[in-house]
Amino acid sequence: MESVNLNDRIGTRLKKIRMNRNLSLDKLAQLTDVSKPMLGQIERGESNPTVSTLWKIAKGLQVPFTTFIEEEKPQVKVVNREAIKPLPDESGQFLVRPIFPKEIGKPVECFSITLKQQCHYRSEAHPEGVAEYIFVETGKMTLTVATEEFVLNQGEAIQFAAHYEHVYKNIGEDDCILVMMIFYR
Repeated sequence: MESVNLNDRIGTRLKKIRMNRNLSLDKLAQLTDVSKPMLGQIERGESNPTVSTLWKIAKGLQVPFTTFIEEEKPQVKVVNREAIKPLPDESGQFLVRPIFPKEIGKPVECFSITLKQQCHYRSEAHPEGVAEYIFVETGKMTLTVATEEFVLNQGEAIQFAAHYEHVYKNIGEDDCILVMMIFYR
């Protein structure tokens, strides 16, 4: 990463925090023990602040040091399913593409699943409190949860408590593609 981009990021974040807290540059200088001119230069991306200067600012604002340097997660993320290399099971018949993997602090993950023709995949029980949501995009399948079997066609969806063993089976003549969301307690 170029230092100019990092300086811009630091300055933008500093100014945003200052504005959100309705702080003047004078007040920010008092809180951080960093001069008003230096703070202005940092906000405009004109200065390359030292680590000790950033520590003073972070301490004065009572925010983590990384607040100024970490990359922000985008508000919108576009994913091309076909660009994700699938993870196959041992037979190569059950293909998993992690569309939105689980992130710290978020209780959900999303996958695109392909059940090849004749696929029969057994999933062990998840921990208590985990729920799965399945949306069949193409094809036809059965889902067995514990001892109960459900037939799902294209356009249908199902939600179930996943703390039981469950089995996915393609019963159609073509591949069955589904979207799976797993919610954790």
